Amino acid sequence: MELIQSSLVFTVFITLLIITANPSAGRSLLKRQQSTQINERIDCYPELTSPFANYSKRSCLARNCLFDDEAGPGVIQCYLSPNYGYILQGSAESITNGLRLKLKRNSAIGSMFQQPIENVLLDVQYYTTDIIRFKLYDADNKRYEVPIPLTPSSNQVSSPQYEFSYSSDSSRDNILSFFIKRRTNKTVLFDTSLGGLVLNNQFLQIVTRLQSPHVYGFGENNHDTLKHNVQERKSWGIFARGQGTNLETNSNHYGSHPFYLVMEQIGSSNEAPSGRMHGVLLLNSNAMDYTFEPTPSLTIRTIGGILDFFVFLGPTPEQVIQQYTWLIGRTILPPYWSLGFQLSRWDYSNITHMKNIVERNRDAGIPLDVQYADIDYMDAAKDFTIDTKNFQGLKEYFTQLNNEGVQTVIILDPSTIDDQKYYAPTIEGIKEDVFIKWDDRKTLMKGSCWPGDVFFPDFFTKRAQDWWSRWIKDFRRVNLTFDGLWIDMNEPILFNTNEAIPWNWMYTNSNYTLKCPENEWDDPPYRTKAVYRWDSTMTRASRLSDQTLCMSAPQGEIDSQTNQPKYRHYDVHNLYGWSETKPTLDAIREATGKRSLVLPRSTFVGSGQWSGHWLGDNEATWHEMKRSLIGIVEFNWFGISLIGADICGFDKTPTEEMCIRWMQVGAFYPFSRNHNIWKTPDQDPAAWSSSALSIMISLLRIRYTLLPYYYTLFYKSHTTGSTVIRPLFHEYPTDKTTLDIFLQFLIGPNIMIAPVTDDGARQVQVYIPSSHWYNYYSGVRILYEKQFITLLAPLDTIPILLRGGAIIPTQEFANNTKLSREKPFGLIIVLNSNGNAQGDLFYDDGESIDTIGSKSYYYSTYKWSISEKRLIINVIENNYSQMSNLILDTLTIYGLENIPMIINVNNKKFYPKIRPNTQIVDVNGLGLSMSQNYMLTWTTTETPIVKPPQALLTEPKYRVDCHPDPDVTSNTCLARGCIWDIPMISGFPSCYIPKEKGGYSQIDSVQQLTDAITYYSLSRLSTKPLLNRANINYRIDSRQSMSNVKQLATTRSNEFSIYGNDIDHLNIQVSVSGTDMIRLTIRDANKQRYEVPVPIQWQASLPSSSVQTKLKFEMTKTSNNQAGFRVKRTDTQSIIFDTSYFAEGFIYDDKYIQFITTIPSRNIYGFGENTHPTFRHILNNSSRYGIFARDQPPQGKNENLYGTHPFYISIEENGQTFGVLIFNSNAQDYKFDEFEDNQSMLTYRTLGGILDIFFFAGPRPEDVIRQYQIIIGNPYMPPYWALGFQLCRYGYDTLDNMKAAMQRTLDGHIPLDVMYGDIDYFHKQLDFTWDPVRFQGLPEYVDRLHIQGMKFITILDPAIDSEEPNYDVFIEGEKADIWIKWPENRNLQFNETKNRNMVGYVWLIGKTVFPDYFYPPAKEWWKNQILKYHKQLKFDGLWIDMNEPANFDTNKLQPWNWPRPDPWNLHCPLDELLESPQYKTAIYGDYLSDKTLCMIGEQNDGQGKIYKHYDVHNLYGWSETIATLPAAHATENKRSIIISRSTFPTSGTYAGHWLGDNTAAWSHIKYNIIGMLEFNLFGIPYVGADICGFEGNTTEEMCQRWMQLGAFNPFFRNHNGIRFADQDPGNFPPEIIDSNRHVVETRYTLIPYLYTLFHRVHISGGTIVRSMAHEFPTDPLCWPLDEQFLWGSHLLIAPVIYEGHITKNVYLPSSERWFNYYTGEEIITLGEITVQAPRDYLPLYLRGGSILPHQQSGMNTVLARKKLFYLYVALDKQQKAQGDLYWDDGESINTYQRLDYNYFRFNYDAQHLILEPWTYKYPEMNNKLEEISIFGVIKQPTTILWNRQELSKDKWTFDTNTKVLKMKTLALDLSQIHRFVFL
Repeated sequence: MELIQSSLVFTVFITLLIITANPSAGRSLLKRQQSTQINERIDCYPELTSPFANYSKRSCLARNCLFDDEAGPGVIQCYLSPNYGYILQGSAESITNGLRLKLKRNSAIGSMFQQPIENVLLDVQYYTTDIIRFKLYDADNKRYEVPIPLTPSSNQVSSPQYEFSYSSDSSRDNILSFFIKRRTNKTVLFDTSLGGLVLNNQFLQIVTRLQSPHVYGFGENNHDTLKHNVQERKSWGIFARGQGTNLETNSNHYGSHPFYLVMEQIGSSNEAPSGRMHGVLLLNSNAMDYTFEPTPSLTIRTIGGILDFFVFLGPTPEQVIQQYTWLIGRTILPPYWSLGFQLSRWDYSNITHMKNIVERNRDAGIPLDVQYADIDYMDAAKDFTIDTKNFQGLKEYFTQLNNEGVQTVIILDPSTIDDQKYYAPTIEGIKEDVFIKWDDRKTLMKGSCWPGDVFFPDFFTKRAQDWWSRWIKDFRRVNLTFDGLWIDMNEPILFNTNEAIPWNWMYTNSNYTLKCPENEWDDPPYRTKAVYRWDSTMTRASRLSDQTLCMSAPQGEIDSQTNQPKYRHYDVHNLYGWSETKPTLDAIREATGKRSLVLPRSTFVGSGQWSGHWLGDNEATWHEMKRSLIGIVEFNWFGISLIGADICGFDKTPTEEMCIRWMQVGAFYPFSRNHNIWKTPDQDPAAWSSSALSIMISLLRIRYTLLPYYYTLFYKSHTTGSTVIRPLFHEYPTDKTTLDIFLQFLIGPNIMIAPVTDDGARQVQVYIPSSHWYNYYSGVRILYEKQFITLLAPLDTIPILLRGGAIIPTQEFANNTKLSREKPFGLIIVLNSNGNAQGDLFYDDGESIDTIGSKSYYYSTYKWSISEKRLIINVIENNYSQMSNLILDTLTIYGLENIPMIINVNNKKFYPKIRPNTQIVDVNGLGLSMSQNYMLTWTTTETPIVKPPQALLTEPKYRVDCHPDPDVTSNTCLARGCIWDIPMISGFPSCYIPKEKGGYSQIDSVQQLTDAITYYSLSRLSTKPLLNRANINYRIDSRQSMSNVKQLATTRSNEFSIYGNDIDHLNIQVSVSGTDMIRLTIRDANKQRYEVPVPIQWQASLPSSSVQTKLKFEMTKTSNNQAGFRVKRTDTQSIIFDTSYFAEGFIYDDKYIQFITTIPSRNIYGFGENTHPTFRHILNNSSRYGIFARDQPPQGKNENLYGTHPFYISIEENGQTFGVLIFNSNAQDYKFDEFEDNQSMLTYRTLGGILDIFFFAGPRPEDVIRQYQIIIGNPYMPPYWALGFQLCRYGYDTLDNMKAAMQRTLDGHIPLDVMYGDIDYFHKQLDFTWDPVRFQGLPEYVDRLHIQGMKFITILDPAIDSEEPNYDVFIEGEKADIWIKWPENRNLQFNETKNRNMVGYVWLIGKTVFPDYFYPPAKEWWKNQILKYHKQLKFDGLWIDMNEPANFDTNKLQPWNWPRPDPWNLHCPLDELLESPQYKTAIYGDYLSDKTLCMIGEQNDGQGKIYKHYDVHNLYGWSETIATLPAAHATENKRSIIISRSTFPTSGTYAGHWLGDNTAAWSHIKYNIIGMLEFNLFGIPYVGADICGFEGNTTEEMCQRWMQLGAFNPFFRNHNGIRFADQDPGNFPPEIIDSNRHVVETRYTLIPYLYTLFHRVHISGGTIVRSMAHEFPTDPLCWPLDEQFLWGSHLLIAPVIYEGHITKNVYLPSSERWFNYYTGEEIITLGEITVQAPRDYLPLYLRGGSILPHQQSGMNTVLARKKLFYLYVALDKQQKAQGDLYWDDGESINTYQRLDYNYFRFNYDAQHLILEPWTYKYPEMNNKLEEISIFGVIKQPTTILWNRQELSKDKWTFDTNTKVLKMKTLALDLSQIHRFVFL
């Protein structure tokens, strides 16, 4: 006490010091202290919410409580005096294993109610090492105590894990408080220091602080969450009531379980769980309620008995339950058959209906183990009778079912009809005195129930137990054979007690109801929430006796001391069902001689040792389905593991989808029964459609195979007290996220079920804890640990996950357990991160009583070790003789990386097989006796043999085309050594490669060049047909030679070649770089071939030995010895690349290289540049796309466009993502198709070079892109101004028109940063000129732009006029000899040019030459021309166009725009193989050289290498780009920007890209989105489309909508073509100009965020624009989305892209919080929604968890950069958010590298917002932060502290409707740290 007092003095001193030094801080502190005191008030009028509470100040004071006249909303107004309580009298006394404290009530405070208990004993008993008991009871008078059996305490406890302490508070009249702590860490588990201890005769209250707000348990109630929300201050009643769970909320139901659990938190840790848990039982059977307060604290009130508490120390959740069930009784071991599927309904009506339902289900294949009979089988609802009219023959039918392996269970109600003339059970019961009476002990207490007027047996008496047992046994022996008893209505429930008539009087012809007199028992001073909860449903105050017996009824045997019955119903009402349960179990066991089953509705502490339970009368709603998941977990805590809900709902009628989903989850309830109410349609599985039935069967089959696992769990529950169903936090107690999860649950520790519980949902959000989990169906490991992922859940699927490290016993399915128990066993082996697993199996005859006590059972353990390469089966107990007749036949293995070729056991060999299209390995046909020990061993080989699925051998769609070139005939086919067979379905090859031909085999041994580089050698298997070998130019000549049928017919069986130039020997080099990347390079073993000369960053190196690589390469082979290449994940074993199934399709011809790979997903994105109709590739009837740089406007077909990007990513079904780069620059094509089992396949072909393939592991999409950019380089950092709006058109024609377009834009107050000059401003279209007439004054105009803060970008084309007189650009280039050349031996233009320059024609008047940018002098020439031009015209950036390179109409008579009368054109020598290769690829045009240069053209790197244009054509734009950027930098030593039309991997390091010459068509708006998304994958995030369209005239609506989308193109330019109408944003009606201005201004406010995103990707790699799939890869609904997108992770843009639409369909993943960007209001309805989107509105959304920097808009970025900043803070579900801001001068080169920048971090967490400058090296930044808007604030603050000072209330507002907190006029200096606290 001295310590407490001294602490108090110190606190007061510090408080005074604070107040003196800082009065405002003092006021704030006092407010907080006052708030704390208010929050700690103990409610003195908890029934306040009742309409009959008679609450007033007067009534409050009448309870001797305090009343606060000024109490506001949410503040307790009537509260208990802090001095109310008990005072310690004397010292503690020692008692056996504990101590006793004598307490006396503080009489200075009046009692709340009458009859206070003045003298109290507090006994503390050290019950066991882990259990402490304390009792508070009357020292002077004996009181009722709960008469249930408990396991006795230990004789002596030497080292308890707890401490008990107490203290007296002198400031509160020395009121006693006591505490229970953990001995190890002093954590307080029970703490009464808040006060509130009230002990009256009929009102007992205790209040304890809770160690954390993570509290669970109490029941039986219809909780809506598993974890209680202490912030809600909700009260719940506990009092057995026959109340359906569906009818009301916040209600008490059938049972009484005053047991709760608390997950303890780490001190000062923001509620982070420590992993330690404790449980508390109040052993009290009276009516009670419990209330939570935010403190957090718990108040328990009961109206009788004593306070008898047990605290269970755990410390793990499972240990808490084990300790609890040790005390109250372990869970019963149910009969095996009770784990099978069970069928029931109320109102079969007759036996025929029952039979029909049973038979139709069995005939349909529904497994059935138990058939029920509800009260409709009885005669007039009377126990121990059968309706002989409607259920004649029931006995015989039940016997038949029994013989067929189906058990039967009948219902019995405790109520017995008042028929004292004919009904023998009543007659005998009265005679034997078994029924409950009134106080006179003579008159039977009669009520109303199903039969009419009824009596109730008193099961506390032995005479009633004997009577009950006799009738059960006699009824079974004589009338009806049954195997279990379902005891219902045993709360006990009576109909309409205290009401005028019973509701069912019309069925019974009786108006009688029980009326209870007013007395202290039926009308206590406090009724508890269990009673007053129902006041709102009645016209009077509810009473304890409503719907049950009168509380005054005496019960039990006669007490020898008092000569009165021991109990009153008031005290033992909650024990009625409990008292009936054991006598029922004893009777049925005596009757059957077997274990049997009892299923009561009302349960109490300890009921689980005798019975199971069902969750009562629910209804067919999705809400009730969710509640059932809470119920099955809670009853496992309560020690009743055999638990389940009525599947498909008891009341009301389910939809088919609901019943499917409920059957799915119900298949995993421990107690699995479909049951429904009378007067509703049948809902048994066979009542539904055939498709629904099929789904239900499939799930029940899974359940039945898992029954050995369930049964083993029940064995453990029965013997050790562990749970069968458990929440995730039982296994992951330190993971805070798991604490709130209940919509997924665990079966034991190893199986996770994540059911769909929402109508129409086809996916579920599933939390994956931090360990290995595998998809049950596919075997794919889930990699996203400690986060929510989205799992696909179509209607036929319930997500099931298996935990690594488990061995799960299974047994083959049969239609009931009698049959399944005779089937072979299996083991599901799920490997953990170490490759190990273990498990066990308990088995007995499934029905005998106490097989464990008699040791008549079987028990075995299993241990799999990957390092020891063995599985050990060890039989521990083998006392169940039938096990010798059963076998272990299968192993099903998950997570096996290296699949053994052979598994050995008992000198037998077994061959593992991969289950088709999964990562599951099966070993079948073991035939091992279950009664013996075994050790299974195996070895692995380096080259696995792969067998293709049968479909690949039979289905034409999987044929490998042997004749990809045109004009196929049977003769040409056979000449190649292939098969000719025209398929029945068109579209598939008629000429195809036989499986046994083609491909290469591995020769020689594997060479390990370094740790990171492995080397393989391959040799071609087939020989070339003689015809092919004789003719090099096979394609050209073969068409004439195919008439030689005799020659073709003699093709040998091993001869095969498509084009006759196959390379016979290949070298394969596999190199690893770090953990994430693998490179597969395949070269000609004998001859050097062209390889892409683009520099990339690749360093072959292994990670440290402690880190595992994520990818692994392996060679495979087919049964024909053909080599395959496979890349797989090392964690999930997912095979991401595999040519094994199509090994015959691996062709390595000189000019035709092909491979075909399978892909483990159908979510494929990337490859280009093409116009794809969707972002995710279409696989069904897909197009073959060519890749070859071409001056080709996008038309929406499969045309090849400007760039080359052979890179794709794939999102697997588990959300993992990988990427593949095929580093090849030749003409190529690709085709994606569907493959088996939701996989896909890629056929890739190229016309030259080598195969150089890079694989990127991810696993997230953004990880893939960052890994890819490690190789190709991070994106370029654009200047700040390049993020502003840009205006261009081809066809301004004059400077005045250019100025007019600009002025219209500015007059519309539309921000504008950049003006462009297209080729029409040039003089004669000549580069580096301007027209002196039409564009006179252009340099001065550009200078004025600069003065106004704007920029100018000029176009440059690579083609140079070779005929323009005195054109220095050409003259200087000719002097340096920099042009692309003809080969010396083949120059078709020599006679014309007299040189080797290849001459073509484009826009210019004269014929053109093309710079060879590979040639160093060409780069220098280009740079000089740019610098010279800049001296004349101060452009700021360069737009390089036509650089595929484009040449008009090559090989045609003349170019389309040829200005001269005599035809002329560039013609290529088409007889050359480079010009006319055997295979052209799927590109546009008749020849490769269409619209470009001749393929035989030569280019020179200046270092001795001569490249053919055939090889480097696709690199032309890239080579120009790397020549252009240094020149642009050199103009003014600023960052500048390059926009290139033709690109290649690495181009994004130097330049941006626009999507080419699109069309003003609505379809092209969507192509805009897809193009942006794809180029972000390609590493070129500075990308955009020509807004409003380049070709054609736009419409007002189209341009308005496109401007909205365009504002979120990183490259934001409006551009159109010549001769089309002006479409600049100011050239429209006023309302459209306003719309354009609004969206451009919105973009400008967001440029700080966009600039920061560019900084991030420039430094770390990644994307700017992301698809929904990219950000939410685990959400299947996101995979196909391409009409909305994200900037970064947090800003969602959903543009309207269809004509006439004024709504927008948007998908908002429900895993996140989303906010309306404009208003900050949270979007409550998530998922697929439709929002209003009028013409002037662009839907934008902020994702919770983000902080986005903004800046006020200006007319250009120069002006905007001077404006004030503001922040949008969008809080996530954990009330957290973070963001950042990067800032520099916006134009200097390498500011980050030179540390010439500022970088700010923003973080919101737990009501704290911190704004911090992490780096502040650019002091020129003097902008202030003016406003902060916080979206999604749950609770309005009362005070805001800014840097420890209270922020003036006129500087902040809170909108209670939108929940937006806005702080304004802040003027924060960003160079300083700012901290905000929201109180």
